[in-house]
Amino acid sequence: MTPADELRAAAKKIRDLTAETTGAPWATSWSEQQYEVKSPSGIDPIAEWTYAIATWEPEASEQRAECDTADADWIATMHPGIGTALADWLESAARDAREIGPDPHALVVARAVLGTPDGQP
Repeated sequence: MTPADELRAAAKKIRDLTAETTGAPWATSWSEQQYEVKSPSGIDPIAEWTYAIATWEPEASEQRAECDTADADWIATMHPGIGTALADWLESAARDAREIGPDPHALVVARAVLGTPDGQP
């Protein structure tokens, strides 16, 4: 597989994954003891984490501040719109690879998406 093929394959994988997802952008919010990732409609959470915290204020706010919400915050930030932009960049890098050679940073990203060796120089 050529570097351009890897870039195109990673872009396709991202597009295939984002095609079935809920609209973007996503956001996080608390709902009692659940920390939720929600789409713009906000009707149902995309994902949620339940924490053993108080359900009354001000204790709930104090305990929420101590919860590790990094994974949920990351997921919300990397919503399908980011995936689409990333796929566009990888496809652009694949086109450029024919004329000027592969972008090493794009190739590292593509290989990470595909789960292949990262090809770090």
